[in-house]
Amino acid sequence: MFLRPWKCFVSLLTDSKELATELELDDLTLPRISVSPAMKLVTTSLDERFSQLKSHGDYFDFLYISELKNAPPDSLNTKCRNLAEILQDHESSDIDALELRVDLKVLSTLLKRGIVPKETLQFIGRHNFCPYVNIALRILLRLPMTVVSGERSFSKLKLIKTYLRSMMSQTSLNDLATISIEHEHAEDLNYTDRVKEYAQAKSRKVRFV
Repeated sequence: MFLRPWKCFVSLLTDSKELATELELDDLTLPRISVSPAMKLVTTSLDERFSQLKSHGDYFDFLYISELKNAPPDSLNTKCRNLAEILQDHESSDIDALELRVDLKVLSTLLKRGIVPKETLQFIGRHNFCPYVNIALRILLRLPMTVVSGERSFSKLKLIKTYLRSMMSQTSLNDLATISIEHEHAEDLNYTDRVKEYAQAKSRKVRFV
Protein backbone atom coordinates (compact mmCIF):
# COMPACT_ATOMS: atom_id res chain seq x y z
CA MET A 1 0.00 0.00 0.00
CA PHE A 2 1.40 3.36 -1.01
CA LEU A 3 1.84 5.90 1.82
CA ARG A 4 1.99 9.62 1.42
CA PRO A 5 5.41 11.17 2.19
CA TRP A 6 4.29 12.79 5.45
CA LYS A 7 2.76 9.50 6.66
CA CYS A 8 6.04 7.73 5.89
CA PHE A 9 7.89 10.35 7.89
CA VAL A 10 5.55 10.00 10.88
CA SER A 11 5.92 6.22 10.75
CA LEU A 12 9.71 6.49 10.58
CA LEU A 13 9.77 8.96 13.48
CA THR A 14 7.60 6.66 15.62
CA ASP A 15 9.83 3.66 14.96
CA SER A 16 12.92 5.73 15.75
CA LYS A 17 11.47 6.85 19.08
CA GLU A 18 10.60 3.26 20.03
CA LEU A 19 14.12 2.11 19.14
CA ALA A 20 15.64 4.99 21.16
CA THR A 21 13.53 3.93 24.17
CA GLU A 22 14.66 0.29 23.88
CA LEU A 23 18.32 1.37 23.72
CA GLU A 24 17.77 3.75 26.69
CA LEU A 25 18.75 6.79 24.66
CA ASP A 26 17.57 10.33 25.13
CA ASP A 27 14.12 11.14 23.85
CA LEU A 28 14.18 11.81 20.12
CA THR A 29 12.97 15.32 19.36
CA LEU A 30 13.10 17.26 16.14
CA PRO A 31 14.81 20.65 16.13
CA ARG A 32 12.55 23.60 15.54
CA ILE A 33 13.38 25.52 12.40
CA SER A 34 12.38 29.14 12.15
CA VAL A 35 10.51 29.96 8.97
CA SER A 36 11.74 33.57 8.83
CA PRO A 37 15.41 32.86 7.85
CA ALA A 38 14.30 30.39 5.19
CA MET A 39 11.81 32.85 3.72
CA LYS A 40 14.40 35.61 3.85
CA LEU A 41 16.87 33.41 1.97
CA VAL A 42 14.29 32.59 -0.71
CA THR A 43 13.26 36.22 -1.05
CA THR A 44 16.87 37.38 -1.34
CA SER A 45 17.61 34.76 -3.98
CA LEU A 46 14.56 35.77 -6.03
CA ASP A 47 15.46 39.46 -5.74
CA GLU A 48 18.97 38.75 -7.02
CA ARG A 49 17.70 36.79 -10.01
CA PHE A 50 15.12 39.42 -10.97
CA SER A 51 17.65 42.23 -10.53
CA GLN A 52 20.05 40.41 -12.87
CA LEU A 53 17.25 39.93 -15.39
CA LYS A 54 16.36 43.63 -15.16
CA SER A 55 20.01 44.56 -15.62
CA HIS A 56 20.23 42.44 -18.78
CA GLY A 57 17.02 44.03 -20.04
CA ASP A 58 18.33 47.55 -19.45
CA TYR A 59 21.44 46.83 -21.51
CA PHE A 60 20.01 44.69 -24.32
CA ASP A 61 16.30 45.54 -24.75
CA PHE A 62 17.00 48.05 -27.55
CA LEU A 63 18.31 45.21 -29.75
CA TYR A 64 14.69 44.30 -30.51
CA ILE A 65 15.13 46.22 -33.74
CA SER A 66 11.48 46.57 -34.71
CA GLU A 67 10.82 48.79 -31.69
CA LEU A 68 13.44 51.38 -32.70
CA LYS A 69 11.32 53.24 -35.22
CA ASN A 70 9.67 55.34 -32.53
CA ALA A 71 12.61 55.42 -30.09
CA PRO A 72 14.05 58.87 -29.20
CA PRO A 73 17.55 59.43 -30.69
CA ASP A 74 19.06 60.37 -27.32
CA SER A 75 17.79 57.16 -25.78
CA LEU A 76 19.33 55.05 -28.53
CA ASN A 77 22.67 56.87 -28.23
CA THR A 78 22.76 56.21 -24.49
CA LYS A 79 21.87 52.54 -24.93
CA CYS A 80 24.61 52.02 -27.50
CA ARG A 81 27.23 53.72 -25.32
CA ASN A 82 26.22 51.72 -22.26
CA LEU A 83 26.44 48.43 -24.15
CA ALA A 84 29.83 49.34 -25.59
CA GLU A 85 31.08 50.13 -22.06
CA ILE A 86 30.05 46.82 -20.51
CA LEU A 87 31.62 44.95 -23.44
CA GLN A 88 34.87 46.88 -23.10
CA ASP A 89 38.06 45.20 -21.91
CA HIS A 90 40.70 47.74 -20.93
CA GLU A 91 41.15 49.89 -24.03
CA SER A 92 39.36 47.67 -26.57
CA SER A 93 35.65 47.06 -27.00
CA ASP A 94 33.77 44.42 -28.96
CA ILE A 95 31.55 47.02 -30.58
CA ASP A 96 31.66 50.66 -31.63
CA ALA A 97 28.76 52.66 -30.18
CA LEU A 98 28.45 55.08 -33.12
CA GLU A 99 28.58 52.34 -35.77
CA LEU A 100 26.10 50.25 -33.78
CA ARG A 101 23.62 53.14 -33.64
CA VAL A 102 23.87 53.74 -37.40
CA ASP A 103 23.40 50.04 -38.19
CA LEU A 104 20.40 49.79 -35.88
CA LYS A 105 18.67 52.75 -37.54
CA VAL A 106 19.23 51.16 -40.96
CA LEU A 107 17.85 47.83 -39.78
CA SER A 108 14.80 49.46 -38.24
CA THR A 109 13.76 50.65 -41.71
CA LEU A 110 14.26 47.22 -43.29
CA LEU A 111 12.66 44.89 -40.77
CA LYS A 112 8.99 44.41 -40.04
CA ARG A 113 7.48 45.08 -36.62
CA GLY A 114 7.46 42.18 -34.19
CA ILE A 115 10.59 40.45 -35.49
CA VAL A 116 12.65 38.74 -32.76
CA PRO A 117 16.46 38.97 -32.32
CA LYS A 118 17.05 35.47 -33.72
CA GLU A 119 15.27 36.36 -36.96
CA THR A 120 17.18 39.65 -37.10
CA LEU A 121 20.47 37.79 -36.77
CA GLN A 122 19.46 35.42 -39.57
CA PHE A 123 18.56 38.40 -41.77
CA ILE A 124 21.97 39.99 -41.12
CA GLY A 125 23.71 36.71 -41.89
CA ARG A 126 21.94 36.35 -45.24
CA HIS A 127 22.93 39.85 -46.36
CA ASN A 128 26.33 39.94 -44.62
CA PHE A 129 26.24 43.48 -43.20
CA CYS A 130 25.91 45.34 -39.85
CA PRO A 131 28.81 43.56 -38.10
CA TYR A 132 28.39 45.31 -34.74
CA VAL A 133 24.70 44.45 -34.55
CA ASN A 134 25.70 40.89 -35.43
CA ILE A 135 28.07 40.76 -32.44
CA ALA A 136 25.58 42.36 -30.04
CA LEU A 137 22.79 39.98 -31.06
CA ARG A 138 25.04 36.94 -30.69
CA ILE A 139 25.89 38.03 -27.14
CA LEU A 140 22.20 38.65 -26.37
CA LEU A 141 21.10 35.25 -27.65
CA ARG A 142 23.76 33.50 -25.56
CA LEU A 143 22.71 35.10 -22.27
CA PRO A 144 21.07 32.55 -19.90
CA MET A 145 17.58 33.71 -18.96
CA THR A 146 17.34 31.23 -16.05
CA VAL A 147 19.71 29.14 -13.98
CA VAL A 148 18.21 25.89 -15.24
CA SER A 149 20.99 25.30 -17.76
CA GLY A 150 23.62 25.78 -15.08
CA GLU A 151 21.85 23.43 -12.69
CA ARG A 152 21.52 20.88 -15.50
CA SER A 153 25.25 21.13 -16.12
CA PHE A 154 26.01 20.38 -12.47
CA SER A 155 23.61 17.44 -12.60
CA LYS A 156 25.55 16.11 -15.58
CA LEU A 157 28.80 16.47 -13.64
CA LYS A 158 27.43 14.32 -10.83
CA LEU A 159 26.64 11.58 -13.33
CA ILE A 160 30.03 11.79 -15.04
CA LYS A 161 32.44 12.25 -12.15
CA THR A 162 31.29 9.52 -9.78
CA TYR A 163 33.12 7.98 -6.82
CA LEU A 164 34.74 5.42 -9.12
CA ARG A 165 35.93 8.18 -11.49
CA SER A 166 37.31 10.52 -8.85
CA MET A 167 40.79 10.51 -10.43
CA MET A 168 39.53 11.80 -13.78
CA SER A 169 41.58 14.67 -15.19
CA GLN A 170 40.01 18.09 -15.67
CA THR A 171 40.43 17.89 -19.44
CA SER A 172 38.60 14.57 -19.66
CA LEU A 173 35.85 15.87 -17.37
CA ASN A 174 35.36 18.98 -19.51
CA ASP A 175 35.23 16.94 -22.71
CA LEU A 176 32.77 14.37 -21.35
CA ALA A 177 30.58 17.08 -19.83
CA THR A 178 30.46 18.93 -23.16
CA ILE A 179 29.50 15.76 -25.02
CA SER A 180 26.81 14.96 -22.45
CA ILE A 181 25.31 18.46 -22.40
CA GLU A 182 25.45 18.87 -26.19
CA HIS A 183 24.23 15.33 -26.82
CA GLU A 184 22.07 16.37 -29.76
CA HIS A 185 25.15 17.45 -31.72
CA ALA A 186 27.15 14.47 -30.47
CA GLU A 187 24.58 12.06 -31.91
CA ASP A 188 25.27 13.41 -35.42
CA LEU A 189 29.01 12.71 -35.21
CA ASN A 190 30.59 9.86 -37.16
CA TYR A 191 32.26 7.93 -34.36
CA THR A 192 34.09 5.57 -36.74
CA ASP A 193 36.10 8.43 -38.20
CA ARG A 194 36.76 9.91 -34.74
CA VAL A 195 38.02 6.55 -33.42
CA LYS A 196 40.38 6.18 -36.40
CA GLU A 197 41.74 9.70 -35.85
CA TYR A 198 42.26 8.97 -32.16
CA ALA A 199 43.97 5.65 -32.89
CA GLN A 200 46.34 7.26 -35.39
CA ALA A 201 47.18 10.09 -32.99
CA LYS A 202 47.88 7.70 -30.09
CA SER A 203 49.65 5.03 -32.08
CA ARG A 204 53.23 4.49 -30.83
CA LYS A 205 54.20 1.67 -33.13
CA VAL A 206 56.95 2.52 -35.59
CA ARG A 207 57.11 0.68 -38.89
CA PHE A 208 60.68 -0.04 -40.03
CA VAL A 209 59.73 -1.57 -43.41
